[in-house]
Amino acid sequence: MSPNKSSLGVGLLLAALVSVFISNVALASSEQPYRLGPGASALGGAGRAAVDAAESGWLNPATLVHVHSYHFAVSSHQSHRDAGDGYTDFGVMLADGGEEKIAAGSFSFVQRKTLRGGNGAINSDQRDFQFSLAGFFPEQSLSMGLAFRRLIHEQAGGFDVTQDNFTIGFLYPVMEKFGIALTGHDLAGASDSVAPEARMIPTVGAGVHFVPHEILHIRGDLVRPLESNDDGRNNVHFGIESWFREEFAFRLGSAWLETRNENWLTTGIGFKGPRLSFGYSFEKEIRSNDGSRHTFDLWLPL
Repeated sequence: MSPNKSSLGVGLLLAALVSVFISNVALASSEQPYRLGPGASALGGAGRAAVDAAESGWLNPATLVHVHSYHFAVSSHQSHRDAGDGYTDFGVMLADGGEEKIAAGSFSFVQRKTLRGGNGAINSDQRDFQFSLAGFFPEQSLSMGLAFRRLIHEQAGGFDVTQDNFTIGFLYPVMEKFGIALTGHDLAGASDSVAPEARMIPTVGAGVHFVPHEILHIRGDLVRPLESNDDGRNNVHFGIESWFREEFAFRLGSAWLETRNENWLTTGIGFKGPRLSFGYSFEKEIRSNDGSRHTFDLWLPL
């Protein structure tokens, strides 16, 4: 197949995927936070078209094919609301990549402790397992990824529930330093009887990643929940990352979560050492001044 015909075929395939996502949005119409590491958290939650070994399995499993080594990461995440709600995460992640591989995978486990209403109120524990696979489809330009998720929620009073869900993602590098992505998260949805902190709202999203200069990376995502969103509102995530030195990054971003009437400002730093690397992010809700989050992780390329 000639390059022109190949590019045309990929373009038609992407157009078809977009039409599928749009039709799903029209049929089903907040957003519960799912797992993010400090990179995406510091960039307003954006990153569906970016490659980050410690976060790709959650944001967009299709990006895993561009992880060119093995990674092991541990992470901690704390969220606090002024009303007393909050949660604390501890997570571990393994990613399998390689220069000569055409497929990749990752495994993540997160232990979450949730509190609603302050001390003495409703407490719950969650164990969140996710297994992701990715490969090139149909050739080494467009990649596709699938993630399978099991969430075990345990709450005082016997309100225990186990849910299975799945995520699908696509990534297409339009050019060397510009990529676009489409994702559908937790598409199996969840019953309304599930506790709010365990409810997995299905969403569709589109993302872009642009690198105008080697020291400047720009991310942007548009996300729409498919349930509990009768007004058809979208959430916008945007971030700028500056690698002002090869090993140090400064990150700044914002998230406009219209489905929850929230606006988050985010910032953070990253360090890539010859072996051990780390990231930190701080997030603050400014529309109602009702919460903050801290995220930290350590990761090791093997």
